[in-house]
Amino acid sequence: MRKSKKFYYLLGLFAGDGWFQSRGISIGTKYSKRAIEIALLMASVFDGTPIIKRRIYDDGHKMYLVSFYSVKLENIFRSLLGNPPHDKSKTFQIPRFASAKFKRAFIKGLFDAESYEYIWRGAPRIGMEIFNPRAAEFIREELNRDGVRCSLSHCSDGGCRLDVTGVSNVDHFHFLYD
Repeated sequence: MRKSKKFYYLLGLFAGDGWFQSRGISIGTKYSKRAIEIALLMASVFDGTPIIKRRIYDDGHKMYLVSFYSVKLENIFRSLLGNPPHDKSKTFQIPRFASAKFKRAFIKGLFDAESYEYIWRGAPRIGMEIFNPRAAEFIREELNRDGVRCSLSHCSDGGCRLDVTGVSNVDHFHFLYD
């Protein structure tokens, strides 16, 4: 398995919306079309075929799980993310990157997992709440280093809120991270 931009994008998406299986990984989404996109991307990056399962939870919400069963892949993801314990989203570590393009792909995956775009007072914004303070600080530093002004706030619930505001910042973010 070759490490590429697509690989690091999937790693970032997994860090935000995924979990370890007993013998592989899964990434969740509410949308069937998005599940198919993730499965096709996995199939193009990893050696094997992912499985899509639809789940309906006790509280009634529905989710599609895109799973790739490979102990080798699970071990690679665990190693790259610092072998996080059970609560991965709060404890994963930022991997080392061989290039800026891999780092940006990882950040893009995290944003696709955790962020949302909206208009506030007539201007575009990208907001993200993440419960991993080290990851939040890493993202803020990297975006600012790339010339994308990003603010970071610590919330009372333990989360960290990142905001990219204004037309030029949002446009520059999309230019570098899409």
